[in-house]
Amino acid sequence: MQKRSPLFCTLIVSIGGFLFGFDASVISGAIVYLDALYDLSSLNKGWIVSAPAFSAMFAMLGSGVLSDRIGRKKTLQIVAFCYVLSAFLSAISQNIGSLVAARMLGGMAFGGALIIVPVYISEISPTKQRGRLVSMQQMNIVIGFLTAYFSNYFIGVYLDQWVSEPNIWRWMLAVELLPALLFVILLPKIPESPVWLMSRAGLANPLKSMELEHSLLEENRSVSSSLLRSVMHHKKNVSLLWSSRWRPIFLVAIFLGILQQITGINAIFFYATSIFEKTGIGIDASLAQTVAVGVINIVFTLFAFLTIDRYGRRFLLLWGLVGMILSMSITAYGFANAKYVLTKEIIAKYEHQFEFDRPFQVFQELIGVNHTNEGAFKVELTRALNQISWIEKENVSDNDKLSIFRVLVLESKQFNSWMVLLGILGFVASFACSLGPVMWVILSEIFPTHLRGLGISIVGFLNSFTSWVTQLVFPIGLNIIGDGYTYAIFASIAAIGWWVIYRYLPETKGKNLEMLVK
Repeated sequence: MQKRSPLFCTLIVSIGGFLFGFDASVISGAIVYLDALYDLSSLNKGWIVSAPAFSAMFAMLGSGVLSDRIGRKKTLQIVAFCYVLSAFLSAISQNIGSLVAARMLGGMAFGGALIIVPVYISEISPTKQRGRLVSMQQMNIVIGFLTAYFSNYFIGVYLDQWVSEPNIWRWMLAVELLPALLFVILLPKIPESPVWLMSRAGLANPLKSMELEHSLLEENRSVSSSLLRSVMHHKKNVSLLWSSRWRPIFLVAIFLGILQQITGINAIFFYATSIFEKTGIGIDASLAQTVAVGVINIVFTLFAFLTIDRYGRRFLLLWGLVGMILSMSITAYGFANAKYVLTKEIIAKYEHQFEFDRPFQVFQELIGVNHTNEGAFKVELTRALNQISWIEKENVSDNDKLSIFRVLVLESKQFNSWMVLLGILGFVASFACSLGPVMWVILSEIFPTHLRGLGISIVGFLNSFTSWVTQLVFPIGLNIIGDGYTYAIFASIAAIGWWVIYRYLPETKGKNLEMLVK
C-alpha cells in the first residue's frame, strides 16, 4: 500500500474544519438580507444564527463515542455527507422553519468534525509535530471564515445586478456545496487512525497494516501499550473521568471549553456584518469590514500555527487573553459613548423619500436632544413615528415604516466607528492566536487515550452549548442592556479566564499523550 504522511492526512480531514468555518460564518451576510425580507425579531434572528450550535452540542456529545465504535474515518464520512445535505437544503429553504432545520443538520456535521478531526490528527501525528498539525484544524476553520466573508462580499456587491435581492441569501448559502462535495471525494484516501485500530485489534496487526509512515508507527507503540492496559483495567464511563485521578484534568478541560465561547467570539463572527452596519456605514462597507475580520483571523491563526510548538500552549493562551480583555474593553467603551441626535438635516434628507406628513412637528420633541441610551431613543422615535397618519398614505407598507425607523436610528447615531473596528479586530486577532487553536490542541493532549473520545465529547457538548446560548442571547442582550454593557461583560469573563488558566492549567508542550496523566 502507498504510505500516507501525517501531513497528507491532516490536510484532508481538516477540510471538515474549513466547512465548519464557512457554514458558521456565511450566515453573517445572509442574515442581513433575511432580516430585511422577513423583519426578524431578535429571537428569530438568534435562532437562525445559533441553530447549528444547538444541534452541534448533541453531535459533540455522541460523536466521540460513535468514533470509538465505528472508527474515526467512518464517522468523518458521515459528517461529510451531512455537510452536503445541509448546504443543499439551506439554499432551497422556503421559510424560516425549514432554514433552521437545514442549519441544524449542518450543526450536526460540524459538531462531529470539531471533535473527531483533532482526535484523528493527534493520533496520527508524531509528538514533536502534534501541536502544529492539530492546529491546522483551526487554520482551516479561519480560512473557511475568510472564504465565507469574501463570498458574501462578492455576491452582495457584484451579483446583486443579476440576482434579485430576496434570493441573494440563497446564493450565499449554496456556495458551501462545493467544498462539501470535495470533502466527500477525498476522505476515502486517508487510512484509519492507528490508535483506534490498536484499541480494536491489539498491537501487532494494525501496525503492520497501517498506511502511515514507519516513524509514526514506532512512536505509537508506547501509546498503544498504555491504551491496551487501560482498556483491560478500566471501564469507559463518566464516573471514571470524575475519579480523583482524572477530575482535575477534566475540570480544566471543561473550563477551557466553556471559556472559548462565553467570551463572545461567535457573536462577533456570526453577527459581524450586523455589528458593523450598526455604525451607519451601510451594508456594502459592512461586508467589506467583515472581510477584514476574516483576514486578521487567518493571519493570527497562522502566527499560532507557527509558534505553538515553540512558545507553548500556556504562553499563547495567557497573552492572547490579555489582548481579548483590552480589545473588548475598547469595543465596550466605543459603543458606551455613542449618542443619538436627530437633527433637522436628517429629517430633511429623507422627507421627500418617505413623504412625511408634518415632519418637523412630528419630531419636534426629538430634534437636537442628546440621547445616550439606544433603547430610550428608539422608544421615543417609535412614539414620534406613530403620530404620522399612515392611513392617508396607502402606498406606505410595513416594510417602508420599518425602513424609516432603521434609517433614522442609523443616521442619528454618533460615535467613533474606527474605535469599534479597532476593538473588534484586536479581539479577533487575540482569540485567533490563543483560545481558538490552542484549546483544541490541549484537549487532544490532556486526556488519556482510553478516555479521549468520551472526554472531548463532553467538553465539546458544553462548548457548543455555550456557543449556542451566546449566539441566541446576543441580539436580545443588545436590545435589553445595550452594546456597551454587553461587550463589557465579555471583557470581564476573559479576565476571569486569564486568572483560572494562570492558576490551574499545566503546560502540555512536547509531552507524550500519556505523560500528562501519570
